[in-house]
Amino acid sequence: MASAPENGQKTRTIVFCHIDSLCCLPALNAMFAELGNDIGLVLSSRRFGSSHGTFWEQTTAGFRRFGIPLNLWLGFDLISVPIVAYFARWISRVTRRTPALATLPELARRHNARFVETSYVNSAETLAAVQACAPDFIVVMNFDQILQPPLIGLPKVAALNVHPSLLPKLRGPCPVLWAQARREHISGATVHAIEDRTIDAGRIIAQVEVPIDGATSVGELTTQFFLAGARALPAAVARLATDRTAGQPQRLSDGQYLGYPTALQMEDFRRAGLRLCRLRHAAHLVLAALGVTRWKP
Repeated sequence: MASAPENGQKTRTIVFCHIDSLCCLPALNAMFAELGNDIGLVLSSRRFGSSHGTFWEQTTAGFRRFGIPLNLWLGFDLISVPIVAYFARWISRVTRRTPALATLPELARRHNARFVETSYVNSAETLAAVQACAPDFIVVMNFDQILQPPLIGLPKVAALNVHPSLLPKLRGPCPVLWAQARREHISGATVHAIEDRTIDAGRIIAQVEVPIDGATSVGELTTQFFLAGARALPAAVARLATDRTAGQPQRLSDGQYLGYPTALQMEDFRRAGLRLCRLRHAAHLVLAALGVTRWKP
């Protein structure tokens, strides 16, 4: 685990970009355990009321595009975190116990990082906040906004993304679902550089393979893949700090970009046995975030 310098200053400065996700809580906590003392600014995506539309607009559009099961699962994964965080604060006051899985605002507070919610990460206000931080790195993990060149060029060393697939395979917003739907036997996580606005296309800095159990749900695999990526991130940061040109360029023709599946595709996946979530896994994450139980990967 990284240790804070005695004067309280960051040894290197990281801007971290993330959106609330129940399945990503273990990866988030693992990442902060290793790099939290280097994080100076946290950019949290404000999903609702942004250019994506209001909560009801997004919900209605999601039902039309993806169908009910996927839309409900995506909504639960996002909305459950702030609700759990609210109750976790009250429970911790009574029990005097620190939750095993802290949420993003709490982790930022513990590590004295500035916390900023943003509807548009490339806005002038957000760019100014990043410039004021003077980061060595921007690190993106489970973030629903695309960084544009002005922001990508701000860190002194690199902008990095943790993506839950073995790039260049399964580029896009839901690679874990596609890996499961296609009955892949192995997938994993990739730490890659963000070099331009092309999604999931920069040179690969680190990659971790994770076997897929055919009976595992998309939610469980999401937790496993992001956790593997978060654990690979410190070494990737250290590697680039030593050699800014490190990494292997991707050959995008070896992979494929896949967007969200349609409602009809989701129905076919369901009939073939795909499971989005297991209640046991979701309950385990919720109880660990509430401070009721410990987190066990």
